[in-house]
Amino acid sequence: MIGDKALQVAIDRYIKTVRPQAQAELTKVIREAMDRGDLRGGTIDTAVHLTCEKIGLNVTLYGKVEL
Repeated sequence: MIGDKALQVAIDRYIKTVRPQAQAELTKVIREAMDRGDLRGGTIDTAVHLTCEKIGLNVTLYGKVEL
């Protein structure tokens, strides 16, 4: 069985890989929306759906992007 510290390190490693991808996707679509004039600033409600069939994970995390 994996210890708490090793588990935290493994999860941190995973988060470090998806963070830049998520940031790049958000940046791209926000810039496109601004270029089209559909968005000028303010707050954008967001959600991330996190799943893993093997362990039964199925959760949606909600947040806001303040521009």
